[in-house]
Amino acid sequence: MVASLRDVRSGARASAIPVVPARPSFAGISAIGGVEARKMLTHPVYGVSLLFGLLLFRGVLGFGGTGGSRVGLWLAGGLLMGAVVGTLLSANIAALRPRRDQMLELYGSLPSPPETRTAGSLAGMVLGPGSIAVALTAIAWWVFGRDPDIGPHVDGFLMVQFPLAILALGTSAIAVGRWFPSLFGGPLIIAAYIFTPIGWVAPWIMPRSSGIAPGWHMAYIAAALTMWVALALARDRRTRSRFAIAGIALVFGIFAIVQQTPPGGY
Repeated sequence: MVASLRDVRSGARASAIPVVPARPSFAGISAIGGVEARKMLTHPVYGVSLLFGLLLFRGVLGFGGTGGSRVGLWLAGGLLMGAVVGTLLSANIAALRPRRDQMLELYGSLPSPPETRTAGSLAGMVLGPGSIAVALTAIAWWVFGRDPDIGPHVDGFLMVQFPLAILALGTSAIAVGRWFPSLFGGPLIIAAYIFTPIGWVAPWIMPRSSGIAPGWHMAYIAAALTMWVALALARDRRTRSRFAIAGIALVFGIFAIVQQTPPGGY
């Protein structure tokens, strides 16, 4: 961790390139996004995470039979769970790629502004893992809805949370990777949600039956997305407006977390 922080300081000095006054172009962002989407999906960590999700969800279900419906639940739920981990880790690796390949100075010689590469990583995460998340969510909605035990709790509010949560976690991984260039960034985010109260205080996916306030829950996810995008872009161009947006989103997100909590807690 100390070495990573030291690398942040030295990397900031090495990449102190003149800021281009222009704004990122759609063509530049989409071009980088297409490449990043392919790299994220084909990275071994994404495929391994899908397999990990299948193994983990097998333990969650705990079924011993071979019924077709239970197998469908296992595949749909396991792949969704793996997509969460895979998106987070592959997005974090994508954010580290320019520094790992020592390409920051070369990027500085290009006419495009520095935000282009970060915006391209964000776009790649949406186009690649985000698209897979939407497809898996649609399949899971159909599979879960046919189960007599889970079906009554499945609705549009629940299912839309899966791709939004995946995008929010992937965005946080990119922001962390831009500010703290270490491969431990992604695993630390996962550990923070598993081994600290964060996952209980600010859950990403909750059904209506839990008593959660739907509007405030969606506002919390939107605030988290806004905060992490602003922080990721602020790494390239440190403007007061971006830090202000991140700060406002943080305060509003905390307020939404308090308001979404069901009476009596979760």
